[in-house]
Amino acid sequence: MAIEPDWATEFGANEQTSADASAAWQRVIADIDVPASQRDAAATYCLSIARIAEAERHISEHGLILTGANGVPVKNPATTVINMYSAGVRALQNALGLNPYAAARNRAMVKNGREPFEDYGDAGPTDSSSAALRIVEGL
Repeated sequence: MAIEPDWATEFGANEQTSADASAAWQRVIADIDVPASQRDAAATYCLSIARIAEAERHISEHGLILTGANGVPVKNPATTVINMYSAGVRALQNALGLNPYAAARNRAMVKNGREPFEDYGDAGPTDSSSAALRIVEGL
């Protein structure tokens, strides 16, 4: 069982976002066997879920359409944040086996006597964790 990260280290004083990340960890990650080398990817997944929730709160509070600097209606930038983090979440779901396709792939690999993360090259699962982290950090 993977140890939950200290979300306050990641989010500082933003208690709601830390709570969202912790809830995602408890809901999704706490019950699966995450290899230590995949812990960063799992944490990044939870951080991304929390950031999406934060952006959703912003939209709920301020609306989908805002008034731009020149007085013209503009799309709330939080919608862009949601789209970007959602792409990272999908990539991390694949890397961690959190969607039906990835879970089936992992089960098939185990059934055939292979480790689910062995396809990530000689460096092991860290390649996947780093790639997923780069995806999310680049957003």
